[in-house]
Amino acid sequence: MNMLNWDDLKFLVLLEEKGSLAAAAKRLGVDHVTVARRIASLEEALGVKLVDRRQKRTVMTQAGLRIAAHARRMQEEVYALERTASSVRPDIAGPVSISAPGLIAAEMIAPRLGPFLKVHPDLELTLRGDVQAVSITRREADVSVRLSMPNDPTLIRRQVGTLRYRFLASPDYLAQTPFEAYRYVFFDKSEGLLPHETWLKSLVGPAFAIALRSNDLNIQAASVAAGAGVLAMPEILARRFGLVDAHPDKVFYERQIWLCWHEDQRGQPAIEAVAAFLADCFGQEPA
Repeated sequence: MNMLNWDDLKFLVLLEEKGSLAAAAKRLGVDHVTVARRIASLEEALGVKLVDRRQKRTVMTQAGLRIAAHARRMQEEVYALERTASSVRPDIAGPVSISAPGLIAAEMIAPRLGPFLKVHPDLELTLRGDVQAVSITRREADVSVRLSMPNDPTLIRRQVGTLRYRFLASPDYLAQTPFEAYRYVFFDKSEGLLPHETWLKSLVGPAFAIALRSNDLNIQAASVAAGAGVLAMPEILARRFGLVDAHPDKVFYERQIWLCWHEDQRGQPAIEAVAAFLADCFGQEPA
């Protein structure tokens, strides 16, 4: 029997949470074979069958579900311990991870990092561009920038700005295409439309037609710059891609920008400094 590797437990927890090897692997940034191998190692160490391996899917056994529940509670305690340890550090130093939508990370945060890091040379920042909101409770990030208000009551939440969206297209496309003949570029999301896409569709009406879907905003913007169609996109990207307002009435839509971090880290100097810096990036100090 192998000795228990506690790190294997996180693979089991994520398998139970995500429902498949592929989804768990995607969240962990590994391939599904690695997840399967780590689960098999855990089964051997515990002497218990944790999953049923069927032809096209992996199903948790009852024992697997019970052990995953124990592992999740252990994991939450470890995260709480880590947050408590970091909250008592007296100086602005050490690692701090930031998660933000890729656009915001690249256009509104990264260009301002140089002066901030010169003032705080003992900080070690990680800046991630994430499509989906990450879990602060599970320490996937220390501070998160989001485009909707988090509903987790354990988080400190601050509304720090707005992101303005407009109908954007290339000048050539706009000159050659009447409003009623526009075709549109959307995100490739199986769970439905994003808020700004719902807004766009509500203004277009029954003549709505999609030219392209993509899971990456830069791909969308590059395709629109090449004449693929019209995109509802933050106006801060318009100049970089040479796009112009494509709606006859120059309408716009705004989404709120929120900062959040765990209440266990309230008052921690490094977290507070990073939060103040981020709020300044969006033109508003945190309350």
